[in-house]
This record gives sequence, structure tokens and C-alpha cells, in this order.
Amino acid sequence: MKRKIITVIIMMLLWQMASLMIQKEVILPFPGDVLFRMLTYVSEKQFYVAVGLTLIRVLSSFFLAMIIGIFLGIVSGLSIPFRQCLQPVMTFLQTIPQIGYILILLVWFHSDTALLLIVFFMLVPVFYFNAMQGICHIDSDLQDIILLYHHSFFYNLKYAYLPLIKGYIISAIESCLPLSLKVGVMAEIFVSSQYGIGKQLYFARVQIDMTGIFAWILWLIAIIMILQMIMHILLKKWSRDE
Repeated sequence: MKRKIITVIIMMLLWQMASLMIQKEVILPFPGDVLFRMLTYVSEKQFYVAVGLTLIRVLSSFFLAMIIGIFLGIVSGLSIPFRQCLQPVMTFLQTIPQIGYILILLVWFHSDTALLLIVFFMLVPVFYFNAMQGICHIDSDLQDIILLYHHSFFYNLKYAYLPLIKGYIISAIESCLPLSLKVGVMAEIFVSSQYGIGKQLYFARVQIDMTGIFAWILWLIAIIMILQMIMHILLKKWSRDE
């Protein structure tokens, strides 16, 4: 913890020195001004509306992608024919760049629906491949024991497969959670959503308000860190319960 604090202090000092050298707020604002702006946002209703709506959009897509991706990945890991049919589709989805999803889905859907689908299609292949790899790496003898008891698929899913691939699922969650927020905010900027963190960043850019841009970026980093801490606690509890 001490090293992290020291690192933050050094970064702030370097930032302050760079700002003093440039002396142009439109290029690099002073850290004190950015922190003051961040505190100013906390007293505004618009801040909570923007953060709340972005979180609702992103987390809805995140959990939907997690459920569907893990389920399809487990089925693919257990069924070779199903894997051969679905894996090329997931590989294709994984290779499409973020801007490609934004441009295509904006034409096909309303902006709010497009925002949800952009995050969903970016995340579902990650959960899919992690879950599939987890199933494929289960020892064959252990798989034979699972099938020996002739339980239903959903019983095995809950009490056998999910616990056995827990590490793969946790890895996917840890990588997808920050990615989902970054992709979601970027999508909000491109689709010009009515509310959200992306919209606030767009307004700041139009007004050439670099202090506002830095303030929102730092708030986004703080939100990602808080969500990661909460998710870490939940995942740790899940690991202990199993």
C-alpha cells in the first residue's frame, strides 16, 4: 500500500511539473484544478445521473454476456459438434474492432439498444472462450465420474462444471469488467447518448474543457477500481463458499 501511495504522489508531482512547464490549461490542466472539478461534480445531480445510467447500461450488458457466454462455452466444451458450429462465430465476433460494432449497430438499432449490444458483443466471446477452455482442461477421468451418476445437465452445471472452471470464470470477469466500462463510455461518445459519462466527456471536448475531461477520466478510473474491489470481494466469497 505504501508503495502505491508513493507512486501516486510521484505521478502527481510529475503532472504538476509538466503543467508548470506548459502553462496552458487547454493542453494540460493543473492537478489541483482537476481535483477541485472532481469535487464540484459530486455536488451536482447531473453527475449521479450520468454515472448511474452508464453503470446500468454497462452492467446489464456485462451480466448478460457473462451468463450467455459461460453457458455456451460450457456446452461447447462438452459437445464437439456444437463447438465446431459455434466457435467460428465467436472467433468472428472477437476479431471485429470496437469501432466496427459501433458503426454497424448504430445503423441497425436505436442508440440505447446499440449501446447495450456493443458491450455485449465485445464481452461474450471472452466469457465463451474462457469457459470452453476450462471445460476442455477438466481431467477426462473426472468427466467420466460426473457422467457416471446420470444427473441432469443443470445439476452438473451447478455442482460440477461451474466449480471446476471457477478459475477461468474469475479470470474472464476480472478482464471484462474494466473493459466493459471503457467500451461502454466510448460507445456513449460515438452514439451521442442523451445521458452518461460518455456524454459528459463529449460536452467537455466540444467546449475544449481539458479540466473537465481529466476530471471525468479520473472519476471513471475511480469507478472501475471501486467495481473491481466489490467484484473481488464477491468472487472471494464465492471461492470460500464452494
